[in-house]
Amino acid sequence: MNIQYNLKRSRKRKKTISLQIGDNSELMIYAPYFTPVAEINRFVEEKQTWIDRAMRKQAELLPLHKKKEYVTGENFYYLGQAYPLEAFFEPLENTGVIFWNNRFFLNCPENTEMKKHCFISWYKKKARQYLSERVDFYISMLKLTSSGLRITSAERRWGSCSEDNNLSFSFRLIMVPRQVIDYVVVHELMHIREKNHSSKFWNLVIEVIPDYKAQRRWLREHQHHFNL
Repeated sequence: MNIQYNLKRSRKRKKTISLQIGDNSELMIYAPYFTPVAEINRFVEEKQTWIDRAMRKQAELLPLHKKKEYVTGENFYYLGQAYPLEAFFEPLENTGVIFWNNRFFLNCPENTEMKKHCFISWYKKKARQYLSERVDFYISMLKLTSSGLRITSAERRWGSCSEDNNLSFSFRLIMVPRQVIDYVVVHELMHIREKNHSSKFWNLVIEVIPDYKAQRRWLREHQHHFNL
């Protein structure tokens, strides 16, 4: 096998092997602690076509990964729509981000890291409000119980569900369309019932989100828009 990869074993991971392609096209494999190397290599070989396609697409998207400058006229996403920014600094007013009349307003000194922090704080606040509502809605509908909800700064993972049913979501999720958010929420909630990605798991998801494949594909194709 001529595919190079980095391997991370975990005692918490019970059965499934998963993969992730990093920003520099490095392949990371996550596996249960005692998984034989031969089984891991077989998994990688089976995924080779997908890996090759994903790496080609990542190379095509690299020019689009321009860092934000937080200047007037730059666009930022909220619930699937791009809105323009008006940046300024009024020292006598509160520092931070306001969204009003389909436009972002950023009051902040000329410091890129400070501006980024202002946006992240605003996005995290909105993400917690909106995702709490959607999680509560689906928990009630599906008659499930979670152990809590956390908003993270994850760049490569939209959401997760721990072994003890703690839910985590990236604040970046608040940038995507509402129907895509619902798919991610349902996806993680179904891990309360099934801690894997078996056919049984996907059958549970499709009962609630019949077009989940379209939502998942949308995330893969548009995720490069939501970096800060």
